[in-house]
Amino acid sequence: MTDEARAILDDNLIGSIATINEDGSPWVSPVHIVADDEAVYWFSKETVQHSQNVARDPRVSLTLFSTDLSRGPKGIYVQGEVEKLDVDATTEARKLLEAKIGFLPPNFLEATGYRLKIGEFNRGKSTGNCWYFYT
Repeated sequence: MTDEARAILDDNLIGSIATINEDGSPWVSPVHIVADDEAVYWFSKETVQHSQNVARDPRVSLTLFSTDLSRGPKGIYVQGEVEKLDVDATTEARKLLEAKIGFLPPNFLEATGYRLKIGEFNRGKSTGNCWYFYT
């Protein structure tokens, strides 16, 4: 992963995930995220639409964009299957977020953690300042 792509992961707290509704239509949701070297994590209640969608079909796409436009738009695209975390893994992911922002928002204590592995870099699809990863 390039330094620029890593900076997008490090600098973002919100990303957009696309999930698949029961009728096959797309559903896009903004989610608070945190990333490590292997995966992107988010926290959602199991009752919200995107969580219900991934319980039925774990395929998702995630996008993150840089807020620094000085060298043009830059983004990361990650496509794969999301994993719902158990209680212990959710606690560990919450620690990543708390370390990043200095506190844990109270509503995150009731939310379930989800993990999307960053996967393999797709050199053929990636162009300029857009990096694509697939699992």
